[in-house]
Amino acid sequence: LTVPLLICEFYLILAAATNVAGSLFKKLLVGSLVMLVFGYMGEAGIMAAWPAFIIGCLAWVYMIYELWAGEGKSACNTASPAVQSAYNTMMYIIIF
Repeated sequence: LTVPLLICEFYLILAAATNVAGSLFKKLLVGSLVMLVFGYMGEAGIMAAWPAFIIGCLAWVYMIYELWAGEGKSACNTASPAVQSAYNTMMYIIIF
């Protein structure tokens, strides 16, 4: 639960420091919901664990792509050096 919420915080941090499209938040929210719902479905036995795990991982990869190379990164590039440093640090925490 913490990783999807942290990923949505990326949008809030960027929005506080620079102009960010609302579509980024929508993409991150949808990715987070897909990750959480399929994680729950796999844990609860509603669907087979492996397909649920794979779908959840694909949602995570999609969110990481949006932040690392998509709209998130382009918005970060227009922010101050301090915001860029914080953004990159948070990215490394989520990935590693």
